[in-house]
Amino acid sequence: MIQIANPIYDSVFKYMMQNNKVCKILLSALLDRDIIEVKVLNNEIIRADLRKFAVLRLDFLAKIKNPDDSIETVSIELQKAEKSTEIVRFRNYLAKLYDTQANDTEVIISKSRKGETIRTEKKTPYHIIAIYILGHALDGIDEPVIYNYSHPVDVLGNPIKNAQSNLFFNSLTHDTVIVQIPRLRKNVKSRVEEFLEIFDQSRTMPGNTHYLLLDNEENKPAGYETVVRQLAGAAADKETKKVMDIEDEYAADIEDRIELEDIVQEQKEQLSQQKERLSQQKEQIEQQNNQLASLAKMLMSMGWSEKEIAEKTNMSIEQVKDIVN
Repeated sequence: MIQIANPIYDSVFKYMMQNNKVCKILLSALLDRDIIEVKVLNNEIIRADLRKFAVLRLDFLAKIKNPDDSIETVSIELQKAEKSTEIVRFRNYLAKLYDTQANDTEVIISKSRKGETIRTEKKTPYHIIAIYILGHALDGIDEPVIYNYSHPVDVLGNPIKNAQSNLFFNSLTHDTVIVQIPRLRKNVKSRVEEFLEIFDQSRTMPGNTHYLLLDNEENKPAGYETVVRQLAGAAADKETKKVMDIEDEYAADIEDRIELEDIVQEQKEQLSQQKERLSQQKEQIEQQNNQLASLAKMLMSMGWSEKEIAEKTNMSIEQVKDIVN
């Protein structure tokens, strides 16, 4: 068995992806495309408020080889979230990527009629690939890895071969890869699933979620051993261990606060229900009093005495006097 640090922890995942070679191997496996060159643009952990979750976001600029052997520079947005997702948050990040990081700037030098040098910039949008690694499962979707690539067709459903090489089309569409960690299975069926064994939480070391135990198997895909070796290094890294402890404390604190917030919210709801019941009871009493007042007035018009009305309506003579006078 091989002991590795659990990459579901943000600190471990960042440690793994800081190795450029490992980064290329894992992204190549996830995209099922050869990555020639990759550059990390930024990495950050977004801590949201109590009811939200922490999102680890990594942005890359990569040169990839397409199935037709063409080389393309793409912008890759990778997000990892352990708790249930918030679609708006993911979409906002993608919108930021469209706005700030998806452009290739080319400087064009030309001459004016007067011979002056003119410097202009031409911005070409990169194609975007979004990768979501989820620590929870999506309802109704059992597959561990989902690919949603743009496949343009005409009105008859026939593929349009040249669309993806068209700047307009390529700039306005993006590809998506979704990994559901809880859906990972033992009987792997593809190269990408073999790599994703490093996320399989059923392999957690008993009594310690910081580490996973992997079978020391042969016949793994090229690069697998390099990724595992990096995670084994993370397992021995003292600083990473400390940050994992902090992440556990943060998660526990969030759970405690959410539990407390749930109790407070439940009490608020109970109080609101009590107020609503009291309000309904008050309305019922007012309706009953109005009915009694109407009955008392009717009996008075029929010649009944105040004493007789009080006995009939179970009111005091003073109440009857207040109503009929």
